[in-house]
Amino acid sequence: MRRSAFQSRPPLISPAAIKLWRRLAIASNWPVLAAVLVLSATGLMTIYFQNPALGLTELRYLCVALGCMAVVQLVPYTAIGRYAWGFYIFSLLLVLYTVIGAHVSVPGVENVKGAYAWIHFGSLSLEPSELMKIAFILVLARYLRFRSTFRTFPGLLPPLLLALFPMTLILMQPDLGVAALFAPTLLAMLFVAGARAKHLLIIFAIALMMVPVFWFGLMRPYQRDRVLSMISSDPQARRTTGYQTEQTQTAMGFGGIAGRGAGNLTVSRHVPEAYNDMIFAVIGEQFGFIGSVLVLIAYGVLFAAGIEISAGTREPFAKLVALGIVVLLASQTTLNLMVVMGLFPVTGVTLPFVSDGGSSLVASFVEVGLLLNIGQNRPLVIARPAFEFD
Repeated sequence: MRRSAFQSRPPLISPAAIKLWRRLAIASNWPVLAAVLVLSATGLMTIYFQNPALGLTELRYLCVALGCMAVVQLVPYTAIGRYAWGFYIFSLLLVLYTVIGAHVSVPGVENVKGAYAWIHFGSLSLEPSELMKIAFILVLARYLRFRSTFRTFPGLLPPLLLALFPMTLILMQPDLGVAALFAPTLLAMLFVAGARAKHLLIIFAIALMMVPVFWFGLMRPYQRDRVLSMISSDPQARRTTGYQTEQTQTAMGFGGIAGRGAGNLTVSRHVPEAYNDMIFAVIGEQFGFIGSVLVLIAYGVLFAAGIEISAGTREPFAKLVALGIVVLLASQTTLNLMVVMGLFPVTGVTLPFVSDGGSSLVASFVEVGLLLNIGQNRPLVIARPAFEFD
């Protein structure tokens, strides 16, 4: 019996494309994709309407970042985890290279806005601390996955050292903002892995006691001036050290409810680093309170979906990686917004997926690629939930 013409017609969509769509469109993944696309589109529009040349450069960065996200999704996260230690050491050496460049002339490292945080390759540049953040999450998750020694106070020393090495080097660049992101990520991953709360509180208390050492020993004079300008009522301080923060807050308020319109800027033109650290103020002036709230909602969706992926994963390594990524992105977002609102001194932390900058954008999309990878490849583990202790 002959097959009908309808039966012999090839499928309109290939089985491989259908399989890929099913992997991407599962309930835990599509909110992540939707949120990062909304954030990236907002950042791209904000930059392009005011500076088309810079916007086209950002578009190229975005294409590269999306490609990196896709590559990370294709490789099983278990395979990525096997190279965590090598990636950590490689990233640490790159950060060390920039620190050496702050004291000795080395190829590719030069002073940019008071910091030696980039390695330049002709017209391109790499910020090793962005790689270091990802490497730290992977190696810490790899270390904690099947251990229980960190439930004792001495057992917390190895995880602390894994964080202190990169933090110290990044502070020497100096880059206070990025270094500060390691602490909440470390504490959150240790807590979920089963570290005792009393031990973590002791570590937090020790950190507070070290604040004077940090203030007088590690902080640069200009960093201390930024902190003091937050609490100073001196008009001269607002015109000098506090100028960036004051202009940022003015720009946000100038946008009103609906904003002044795309590309229609008055105050934001005078904000230093407007498209990098302070881009949320530009969004506030262009798109107003409504646009700012939409950005915050997108972040909320991203973090909620990421927490669901971590909570629904029973495999220990994947659970910790997903959690670390969510905490890292949430900490970076919160820190950036606190700086914009004048609640924290200027630190140079970018707003994930929104700010101008290739290294930060690519690193953020790689982190999301790992999150999607875990969400679409969660194995069925016939065992008690990870990190449950008697």
